[in-house]
Amino acid sequence: MPKNVIQHIEWTTSDPKRLRKFFGKIFDWEFHDAMPGYTMIEGVGGIFARPDPQMSIVITPYVNVADLAATEKKVKAGGGQIHKSKQEVPGMGWFTLFSDPDGNIMGLWQPMAKRRAAPARKKVAKTGAKRVTAKKKARAK
Repeated sequence: MPKNVIQHIEWTTSDPKRLRKFFGKIFDWEFHDAMPGYTMIEGVGGIFARPDPQMSIVITPYVNVADLAATEKKVKAGGGQIHKSKQEVPGMGWFTLFSDPDGNIMGLWQPMAKRRAAPARKKVAKTGAKRVTAKKKARAK
């Protein structure tokens, strides 16, 4: 994964259907409903239905980071403010929302480690009551 690059953009809106139609006509993006109030835009980001009328309508970029806790400390030390700390997106990773010293909102994204595939097992053939590995079976022929 590239280090500290913007990898996801979210649009907060009071009318998700309107934005979906708008961006669909302009960019031919593909959409799918990910969860109530959230529409994924394939390869781009998402459209977030504003849950509270007092919440600002903003565009939020998310930056990939290796360690949310360490990055949150840097945000605070630099004069930023954490608004939502390490929220899990099940099966995918965690995000944090913060603002810079000027009040601009940004997100941090730490993906979950990918699970390693189980080591390959030798193929085994059953012959009668005993098991013979495929290699031994080939030698016996």
